[in-house]
Amino acid sequence: MTSRGRMRLIMKRPRSLCWIIVLVLVGLVSGACGRGEQGASSAPIAGTPAGEWRTWSFDQGRAGQLPSGLSEQKTGSGTLPKWEVVTDSTAPSPPNALAQRSKENSGEHFNLAVVEDSDYQDLELEVKFKAVEGAEDQGGGLVWRYQDPGNYYIARANPLEDNFRIYKVVRGVRRQLKGAYIKVTSGAWHAMRIVAKGDQMECFYDGKQYLAVRDATFKRGKIGLWTKADAVTYFDDLRARPLQ
Repeated sequence: MTSRGRMRLIMKRPRSLCWIIVLVLVGLVSGACGRGEQGASSAPIAGTPAGEWRTWSFDQGRAGQLPSGLSEQKTGSGTLPKWEVVTDSTAPSPPNALAQRSKENSGEHFNLAVVEDSDYQDLELEVKFKAVEGAEDQGGGLVWRYQDPGNYYIARANPLEDNFRIYKVVRGVRRQLKGAYIKVTSGAWHAMRIVAKGDQMECFYDGKQYLAVRDATFKRGKIGLWTKADAVTYFDDLRARPLQ
């Protein structure tokens, strides 16, 4: 090989090496971005670090009265609901539970008990409940990110329909986000749990996740309990804690 040929080869090698380095760097950056997007969409929010639990067992309340710190609210027409402490030896933490006893309303009438001094953004929320009676509707559920009687999220289970659903109520109109057909029994205690972080929400019934949705309508708000129309339902051990 002549001296001129060797010089050409030496000059070509750095240029080829530069292209190799550029291609490797592009591949690394693309791979990192892809992994980041995948992790963000698949990471379970239930494992998020959390704060201290706050619990409402209703055992300190007087039978026949609304517990201190809760307010009765309604969505739709009709009369205010009747939430009161009742004695129930079968309650998960006896002797008391909180009951919605009103039966005179019907249709798209929602009975709410709101924890007035609550304010959560990302949270874990759970309750035990028992459907007692109701000709038009039965069961009930949890409310979170409550703004006012016309704006909030709700997850509820209905023994008459055997389904578990999550809704958002916006300006008094209820819209279903997702649902699942499951066996819901009346006259027995069941557990409901919600995990909400950002726009992600997961809903559990008796320890099993059935629903997972994304919605960013409400960012934070109060928590509460919910029934529909003439549903008489007992609740116990309402608990909430913030997620970090």
